[in-house]
Amino acid sequence: EGLVACAATFAGERQTQFALAYLRLALRLDPNRDEAWVLVGDLLNQNQDSRGAIEAYGHVPPGAPHYASAQSKIAWAWNDQGDKAKALEVARAAAKAAPDDRDAQVALADLLRANSQWSESVAVLDPLIARETASPDWRLFYLRAVALDQAGRWPEAERDLKKALELNPDEPELLNFLGYTWIDRNEHVPEALVMVQRAVLARPQSGAMLDSLGWAYYRLGDYKAAVEKLEGAVELEPGDPDVNGHLGDAYWRVGRKTEAQYQWRRVLTLEPDEKQKTEAEAKLKNGLAAAGPATTSTMAHN
Repeated sequence: EGLVACAATFAGERQTQFALAYLRLALRLDPNRDEAWVLVGDLLNQNQDSRGAIEAYGHVPPGAPHYASAQSKIAWAWNDQGDKAKALEVARAAAKAAPDDRDAQVALADLLRANSQWSESVAVLDPLIARETASPDWRLFYLRAVALDQAGRWPEAERDLKKALELNPDEPELLNFLGYTWIDRNEHVPEALVMVQRAVLARPQSGAMLDSLGWAYYRLGDYKAAVEKLEGAVELEPGDPDVNGHLGDAYWRVGRKTEAQYQWRRVLTLEPDEKQKTEAEAKLKNGLAAAGPATTSTMAHN
């Protein structure tokens, strides 16, 4: 127990090698200490050793208190390795083996979301949210809102985001998600501007949130302010196709057309999805007159 406690302290200080050394000593003394195996897996996972992490989590036996959590982490490790089918198989089995384990259900819902299985993710979250009426958790409403939005069910997603904000009105992720989506849909833009301003104040180093603020100014026609904020967002998120596309649009509106075309060409080098690629190509061909203002996925800003 003393060695595991020391290992946890080292882990908290990001002293991974010391933490692993103490954990291996502890496990030599007691190979059945499940929390030590889970911590080993966590540390190996942080070091990009997914295979080692899977092996460590696998030491936790069925029926143990940490079993469902360990299986969920195994699922994410498989997902990180690119074996999405195996990841979902493990996560579904963990959730089925522990139907009352909240963490296992949330892990499955989040993994389904990460693999674009939006409706199934919602179906997993529905009973969890229904069960927690006495003390609802804003995070569950947030997770469901993300899945609902991606499933094309925006009114329901908007309802969940408003509920989540009611429960946690100062959470930057919520302010940014709802605010950005309103901005992108050209709805409630003045109100959304205030929301994303609050998000940026809370997290000034978030390129995604700064992009939301710049996009709000763009929607309101303040293109000079939009350029200023979006240039800052690109510095923080240089590899994000949405952010680069937004800056290109703002450059175009202030007459900096060569720079706008450079940003749109850059979008094409950043592994854009089909929608982003089509929009960038249209703008490179015709400018904004024919293509209209860009629209992007809310998920890029969360």
